[in-house]
Amino acid sequence: MERYLDGLPLILVDQGRPLKELMHRARVDERDILAAAREKHGLERMDQIKYAILETNGMISIVPKTG
Repeated sequence: MERYLDGLPLILVDQGRPLKELMHRARVDERDILAAAREKHGLERMDQIKYAILETNGMISIVPKTG
């Protein structure tokens, strides 16, 4: 399930807003992002995510919103 795009990390969610075109290009859907958010941070909704980043190794990193 590794996905590469130009060898650079790719932001898929910005301030809780899914970047649909980039997600489509990377073949990632909201379910993939929410699964990573649940597993890593216990988050349940997209609006709890500050950033979701597709790393060059295919993993999705999640930066939760604070406050």
